[in-house]
Amino acid sequence: MTIAFVESEITRLIGLYTAIERASDDMLSAALQSDWDAVNTVQAQCALLIEQVRRLNARVVLSRKDQSAKMKLMRQIVQNEAHVRRLAYPWTERSDTMIFGGAPSTGESQQAA
Repeated sequence: MTIAFVESEITRLIGLYTAIERASDDMLSAALQSDWDAVNTVQAQCALLIEQVRRLNARVVLSRKDQSAKMKLMRQIVQNEAHVRRLAYPWTERSDTMIFGGAPSTGESQQAA
């Protein structure tokens, strides 16, 4: 493999993570408007992107800088996804409150329980 090819694969991988992050933003926007059909459509698009990431991820080794960029994107994706879940399944937040007491847990109180 040439250096140019490897660099293009890295750029493509980061681009896929960026596309997933944008799609997660779109999903959240749709969920905030209770447009669940749009959420499902974007979710299907994300599944295709994620499959591409899985295939490419196995072939690419990221530098620290690229790994950091990837992690930043992944954190935002996870936050958006969690917000969509809370909107889609509000009963889970209520059950967290009933089980763990007080405000819904962030994971820390679950570990202590």
